[in-house]
Amino acid sequence: MAAAAVCVVPAQENALQVRMLQNELMVAALTCNQKAAYNGFVMRFKPQLSTEGKHLQSFFSQKYGSRSTKELNGFITRIANESSRRGMVQRGAFCRQAENIHSGSVNLNPAGLASYAKQFSFAGNHGFALCPTTVAASQAPSKPVKIANP
Repeated sequence: MAAAAVCVVPAQENALQVRMLQNELMVAALTCNQKAAYNGFVMRFKPQLSTEGKHLQSFFSQKYGSRSTKELNGFITRIANESSRRGMVQRGAFCRQAENIHSGSVNLNPAGLASYAKQFSFAGNHGFALCPTTVAASQAPSKPVKIANP
């Protein structure tokens, strides 16, 4: 899969994880008859979902260029299918987890949505690895640092 060769920085992973959370709840809305809870979630976090959605589009545009729309649509379809399969196989557990996610998000500060999404194991199943961490040249000292002898 093309996703394996593409890595993400933490801000991009936040957008992916929020999308994974939204997707999970969207599938649960249909599979578990939780439409009202899902609609409430979307209304409560609309600004954050919009912002993270724009970050996701930007990420796909940056990584895939002219193929970004096709790749993004493929990604969204893939994660929806995976959630749907999980929902069919683990229906009771899947629906209970969605209920717990909704319950936990009721008093959540909207700014904490990305942090909230991270705690769920499915949020990391987006298929992209974190990019290796490196020190930027601008952060490295321009001159050698002298260390005093004791």
